[in-house]
Amino acid sequence: MKPFHVSKGCAFWFFGLPGSGKTTVSAAFKAYLEARGVPVVLFDGDITREIVGEGIGRSEQDRILLTRRYARLTSYLTESRVIVLLAAINHTEAQRAYARGHHPKDQFGLVWIKAPLEVCRSRDPKGLYRKAKKIIEGGGAPNVVGVDIEFEEPADKDIVIATDEMSPEDACAALLDHLVKTGALVQATGN
Repeated sequence: MKPFHVSKGCAFWFFGLPGSGKTTVSAAFKAYLEARGVPVVLFDGDITREIVGEGIGRSEQDRILLTRRYARLTSYLTESRVIVLLAAINHTEAQRAYARGHHPKDQFGLVWIKAPLEVCRSRDPKGLYRKAKKIIEGGGAPNVVGVDIEFEEPADKDIVIATDEMSPEDACAALLDHLVKTGALVQATGN
């Protein structure tokens, strides 16, 4: 396979319910790009939160502050001609609009990692839904998106990856196609 080179940076924000497959798809896409010679950086929300969100809680105001920090980080790297992947819940249209507004128009993509709530609950890779159920049974509020915090389905998105219907390979091909169409990636010529 011929390698690609980066003609301009681009940030893909993978968002969706907990358990929808954000980490799985973004990690698969990172490996897919690396196999094609593309320099790429992946920020998983759970890990990145520990770095840029130290001391930030889980209230709505805290989540907005975290989104702003993510946007500054990914925008900076995009300006440096890097392909950046961020996998985080980003459950409101306002959060996603803020992110879009802080990147050049043709250097940003919102990727909705879509899966039905019941599928996400059955996957529950981090045990969030099970923990939330116990908290509710104890009379508390779990503060979990998809349980007591609404996930706003996006009116604005660039790509939809339905993880209960698409294979990771098909998802990667669709994401690569978007980067090529926007001019972020150009296939190398020659041998």
